[in-house]
Amino acid sequence: MSNLPETTRIEKSTSSNAAQAAGAIVHLAMRSAQELTHLVAEMHSTISYLPSPLNKEHQANARHAPFPYRIVAGSFALIAKLSKMFTAHRTEFNQSLAIRTQAALNGVCGDKLESWDSPLATPISLRSANGEVLDMATWAQEPAKAHVLFLHGLCHSDLEWQQSANHNQFYNELAQLGYKVAWLRYNTGRAIHQNGEDFADLLQLHFANKGTPLILIGHSMGGLLIRSASHWAEVQNHTWLARLSHAAYLGSPHMGAPWERVGNKANNLLNFTPYTRPLMRLGNIRSRGIKDLRYARLTADNILPHLPESVNHLLLASAWSEKHAENWIGDGIVPVASALAQDEQGDVLSAPLLKRVMLKDISHLALLDDERVYQELRTWLGIDKLLITH
Repeated sequence: MSNLPETTRIEKSTSSNAAQAAGAIVHLAMRSAQELTHLVAEMHSTISYLPSPLNKEHQANARHAPFPYRIVAGSFALIAKLSKMFTAHRTEFNQSLAIRTQAALNGVCGDKLESWDSPLATPISLRSANGEVLDMATWAQEPAKAHVLFLHGLCHSDLEWQQSANHNQFYNELAQLGYKVAWLRYNTGRAIHQNGEDFADLLQLHFANKGTPLILIGHSMGGLLIRSASHWAEVQNHTWLARLSHAAYLGSPHMGAPWERVGNKANNLLNFTPYTRPLMRLGNIRSRGIKDLRYARLTADNILPHLPESVNHLLLASAWSEKHAENWIGDGIVPVASALAQDEQGDVLSAPLLKRVMLKDISHLALLDDERVYQELRTWLGIDKLLITH
């Protein structure tokens, strides 16, 4: 046992955490500066080459730029490498603002953070109601009426669920009835199918044997992650899928997100001339996870996974206002038709135990804290009557 006073240990821990965070931020800044240097070098190379403004074949090459660009880029890479010597493999924040900022950063460029081996890349983990890491093996073995897991959406973390008053009330009701509840935290910038495969493998590791039912509730991208994991479970013959009794998808873009398609088309306009083509690098900094939302790419081979037939499914959509229920605006991010998995021909997804619900006057983010959403979940799970008699 340490002989240091408690206040001294706390001060040292705080100082160490600050140093770890500083090192992670320096690493990110240097890798970003390296990328920016490559961009400027490509533009310089293009201007030096003087191609025709309508030349569609010319491709910028940073190696043709003046040599100092390589020195600058190499210096940034060296500083990034040195900064990692003073930083833990993964940086864990405790403050709400820092966690939210890290989640947003992961959503925007989480795939790059992972490829850079950045300490800011968020590993997949299970969280408690106070945000602490849960041991999934222990949680899965705890006696329960069912195990309930909430999955957040793009650029979010488990905090978005837990800072909602109506969500906390719903959580307390579940706990009162004997359910064990946890929240998933993951890097939303990775490809959806990568997160889906990792999530499915994690569930197989701890829920492979027969036991209490498993209930998954996902918001936005979190719902797509459930579908991706379910598909991978079927491909790999995972047995945890037999324990999945309910799966809810709250505002999930099953047919893709039009805002990403608009962004992609805008970025492609930069391809018109070789002098703006290098700027596409800036537009393409958006993560693989964001790009997957364009058409809801959930598998590595981009097939449309079906819904498991033995599971109770809830597809819940919302409209920002009544006039947006029929257009592409929907809840402000996801159209109603996409959230309900429907196109001009009708239902794209179907299952024997599938329920579709559309609520009005709720924005995409407000789904996390609207009483009507949780009332739908209570009814769907069949706990509304239990709460009356409990």
